[in-house]
Amino acid sequence: MISLLIMDVSGSTRATKELPKEIKWLEHEISCWLDGEEKSYVNYRMGDELFVLSSKPHFTLFIAFYAKLLWWETEFPLKCSFHTVDIQYPDVDPEEWTDASVKDVRNSLDAIKNSSIQDFAGVGMPEAANVALMYATDILNNLTKLQREVLLLKMTGITQKEIAEILNKSHSTISAHFRKSRGAQLEVILNFLESHYKDETDITELKKKVVESIRKSGEG
Repeated sequence: MISLLIMDVSGSTRATKELPKEIKWLEHEISCWLDGEEKSYVNYRMGDELFVLSSKPHFTLFIAFYAKLLWWETEFPLKCSFHTVDIQYPDVDPEEWTDASVKDVRNSLDAIKNSSIQDFAGVGMPEAANVALMYATDILNNLTKLQREVLLLKMTGITQKEIAEILNKSHSTISAHFRKSRGAQLEVILNFLESHYKDETDITELKKKVVESIRKSGEG
């Protein structure tokens, strides 16, 4: 089995020249997340989209979730379409691969491109997962810069006191912004998705690598 993902930056034609740098950074981080996997591929394509392949089923769903979490450009939402299909990893150049599953992912992506409430689409995804990701869309698209900073730092495992010191804010301010970020609800969503797919894919190492990406983004 393999999983696919296409991510498209909505409204990118209106963006500044800085946006491609953000996409390139995300491509690099996803490459790091996939490093060590049996077979994988990621490429930044023309039209401001990223194409990802993994030999692990449902793995691209979680890549999409974390990519969206690390995407700061909320004015240009990251639209994510993924699919797990019971076929072998392609033995040709992924850019020349013409399996029907690629078209399915593309059609699924097109269906949400103009949606204001859903930035995730999964081919054949259970309705419960679809609703969970709709809620995640609402959370991730409405974070302020400080709320996202607090949420990401919290994910690295440090305390709110340490976050307050890093961001030069009071402990009460950090506590209030974490609550407003709905980080606890986002954790419930992720736990639900992880539990739903636990028999088919393991994201333990992925979570560790995402934490490293968060730390690097903070250093930048």
